[in-house]
Amino acid sequence: MNRRRFLSATTTASLTLGAKRGFAAVRDDFPRARSAAYLDNASCHPLSVHSAAAVHRYIDWETNEVGEPWWPQWARARDESKKLFAALINAKPSEIAFARSTIEAESNLLNGMNIEATGGNVVTNDLHYSAAIYNYRMRQQDGLDVRIVKNRDWRTEVRDMERAVDKKTKLISIALVSNVNGYLQDVKALSDLAHAHGAYLYADIIQCAGAIPIDVRAMGIDIAACSTYKWLMGVKGYGFYYVREDLQGTVVKPTQHSGGVRFNYAPWTESPEAGLDDFAFKPVTGPGRYEVSYPSYEGAISAQESLRYIHELGVANIRTHVRTLTDRLQKELPAIGYPSITPHGNESPICSFVARDPGRTMEKLRAAGVHVAMRFGNKMRISPSVYNNQQDIDRLLAALG
Repeated sequence: MNRRRFLSATTTASLTLGAKRGFAAVRDDFPRARSAAYLDNASCHPLSVHSAAAVHRYIDWETNEVGEPWWPQWARARDESKKLFAALINAKPSEIAFARSTIEAESNLLNGMNIEATGGNVVTNDLHYSAAIYNYRMRQQDGLDVRIVKNRDWRTEVRDMERAVDKKTKLISIALVSNVNGYLQDVKALSDLAHAHGAYLYADIIQCAGAIPIDVRAMGIDIAACSTYKWLMGVKGYGFYYVREDLQGTVVKPTQHSGGVRFNYAPWTESPEAGLDDFAFKPVTGPGRYEVSYPSYEGAISAQESLRYIHELGVANIRTHVRTLTDRLQKELPAIGYPSITPHGNESPICSFVARDPGRTMEKLRAAGVHVAMRFGNKMRISPSVYNNQQDIDRLLAALG
């Protein structure tokens, strides 16, 4: 998906915090920026002072005042975080469940679709998250037909995916943005491919939700999931699971159950209701059918605050700001001996480069107070966010130059 096509699918942001204050002021909201040139947000995004304060308020309550009235306050945080996330990806709140992690959500999706029982297959590619690929390889041992398409020069070719898809394909599963090199899949083409064969498209959106504009309707995404501890600026153990409304309970069945029962017999009640089962219950409907027990309270509170912050900044403004940093990296790092494996013009905040001596490269960066990731042996992944600036890039280039 090229830059022009990508931007044409998004809406123009209204006047936002970033426009009013400038991103130099936004930097002050992230104390991590004062202690290092932290450029590893694709691993874990630091909390803002606003989210940290909200979590501290909860911890203070849990330390000193455990009990009511926290429950209704917590429920509001949970529900608002879902609404804010739904708005972020152009979904309905009735299509959002909480999830403990992205991988757990994808695993529950596969359990709920029970594809192997129908003789169907799943098509994915090697730029999906490696833990997801491990999941599929384990399921292959149990009889699931999985086709893993290999990349060409660090990008997935739609024609290669087309060759793997057939009339028995039930699901195409992708990372919308790859954690390997930030590659943004041609999601609409893959959605059209899936739908033309009666299949569905699942997208792992952990490496892009909050960092680039996402519209699940325009992109044709049927199911998606993400945790909050990366670009959603939250904490681990809390995330979101999007299931298109018409697929809930039919195509994607719940495989874990959580709810309550009414005991309709003595000594539980003095007046049992005639015609009612002894253990009466109503099946949970809507996205709640995919939720088991309580999610992380800290996660919901942090997500509520961070999503408010992201909406106020405006995702399109975040993307515009970060593009100035990744474009510079793409231009200057290859010139000093670090070839890029991220396609030019790629619309994500992640870019990766080959380091000839990964150990020595990391030593130089650590000594300079620059934090990046080295993955897959010699792939240096750099992922700036809203609080990073050109001085952080200067520091990185100086260390490696």
